[in-house]
Amino acid sequence: MVVTTADQLNVREGPGTTYRVKAKLRQGEAYPVLQETNGWVNLRLSAKDTGWVTRQYVAETTMQMKATVNQLRVRTSPSPQAKIIGYLQRGQTVQVIDRNGQWVKMKQNTLLGWVASDYLVPVSSNAANPAPPAMQTRTGTVAVDMLNVRAEPSLQANVIQKLTFGEEVRIVGETTDWYQINVNGTVTGWVYRTYIMTASYSIKVLEDGTNVRNAPSLTAGVQKVARKGEQFHVLAKEGTWYKVELPEGNSGYIAEWVVSIVRSSNNNETIEKKIIVIDPGHGGKDSGTIGSDGVMEKTLTLNTALRLKQALEKTGATVYLTRTDDTYLTLQERVRIAHQYHADAFISIHYDSSPNLASGMTVYYYDQQSDYPLALSLDPFFAQGLAIPYRGVRFGDFHVIRETTIPSVLLELGYVSNPTELAIIRSDAYQQQVVTAIINGLQRYFSQ
Repeated sequence: MVVTTADQLNVREGPGTTYRVKAKLRQGEAYPVLQETNGWVNLRLSAKDTGWVTRQYVAETTMQMKATVNQLRVRTSPSPQAKIIGYLQRGQTVQVIDRNGQWVKMKQNTLLGWVASDYLVPVSSNAANPAPPAMQTRTGTVAVDMLNVRAEPSLQANVIQKLTFGEEVRIVGETTDWYQINVNGTVTGWVYRTYIMTASYSIKVLEDGTNVRNAPSLTAGVQKVARKGEQFHVLAKEGTWYKVELPEGNSGYIAEWVVSIVRSSNNNETIEKKIIVIDPGHGGKDSGTIGSDGVMEKTLTLNTALRLKQALEKTGATVYLTRTDDTYLTLQERVRIAHQYHADAFISIHYDSSPNLASGMTVYYYDQQSDYPLALSLDPFFAQGLAIPYRGVRFGDFHVIRETTIPSVLLELGYVSNPTELAIIRSDAYQQQVVTAIINGLQRYFSQ
C-alpha cells in the first residue's frame, strides 16, 4: 500500500510520460501496489481498473483509520450482500490493507475483512496524541434548496430529516466529507459538507422601514431603518436574530423573519455558454433493455435526451447529442464526441433493468476528483419530488464515464423491467421532472 504525496497526480495508462493521462489523484489517497518498473508504480485504482504513477510522488504506508459509527459491519468481501463476520465500534482503529471502490480491507487484531469506507476516517499520525481534540462547535447555513440529514456519514444511510435553504445548524463533528450537525437542539445527524455554508454570508431586507436594533430583541433601541433590498454582511446568528455589519463600521441586529439569505457563488459562472454533451444510451442494433410493453431503452433515452437538449438550450447552454436518431455508436465513439466538442460536462442517459422488481433512479460517477462534484450537484434535485424512488449517488465503472477526461455522470432514470415504474417513466410529467432536476443540478455545479 502506498499513499500519494502530491495533489493532482497524473495516472497514466502505462509506465511513462508518453502514455495518456486517464485520471488524477488527490494528495493523501492510498492504493495497493501491483508492480514497479523503472521509477513507475502500477496501482490498483478499483476492482477493474489500474494505472501508473511516478514513484517519487507516492510513499509506503501502513495507513490507519478509525470507525466513525458503532456496530460497523465487517464483511467477507467488498459487497453489502457479503457475510458479516464482525463489528467495529466508534473510535476503533484499524490497519488498511487494501481498497476496492468504496470498500476498505482492514485488519483489527485477529479480525480481517471489508468495511464501507464512508464510515472510516484517517487517524492522526501524532502517536503521542492520536485522538484529535474536540472540535469547537460552530454554526453553518444550508446552501441548497433541500438537504438530506442522514443517520450516518454515508449517501446510503437512512434520511432522518430534510432541511431547506437558509436553515441554521450547529456543527458538532466532522469527517473529511461530512458534517455532524445538531438542529434546534433535538435532531443530530450527518450532512454532506459541500452543502453547508460556514463562511460569512449576507442577508437582504424584504420590506422598507425594517428596524436594525442595538440588541437581539424587539424592545431594544433602533439604530438604523433599512430599505427594501438593502444587504448586510452577517457576523453571527443569535437565536432568531442576525448580527450584521453596518456601513458605519459598527454592528446591529435584524430579525430573521424580515430578511432573506443572499445566494452567492464563488465565481459568478452559470450554465450559459457552457458546452454540454448528452449521450442517449444504446441505439441502432443495440436496443438496450426492453420493457414489458415492448418499448426499447434506446427509444426512451433518445426521447429524454432530445427534451433535455431543448430545455438546456433555452438557458443559453450549447448542447450536442452523441446521436440524434436511431444510430448505433460504439462506446469509444461516444467518448470521442465528448472530447471533440471540448465539453464542460458529459451526461449519459440510460434506463435500468433487473430480474427482480427493482425500482428507482441512480446517479453514477467514476472519477472522485472530476465526476463526483458533478454527481453531488445533481443529488439534491433528484432526492426530492421525483415520482419514483431515488437510489442516490454511486460509483460506477462504465466505459463512457471512465474514459472521459471531463466531468461526467451516467444516469439510470428508472427500471423499464418494472411495469408500474415503466408507466411513470413514459409520462410527460416524469420526463419534465428529470429535465428540471438535471438543469438545476448543472446550474448549481457551474455556480459553485
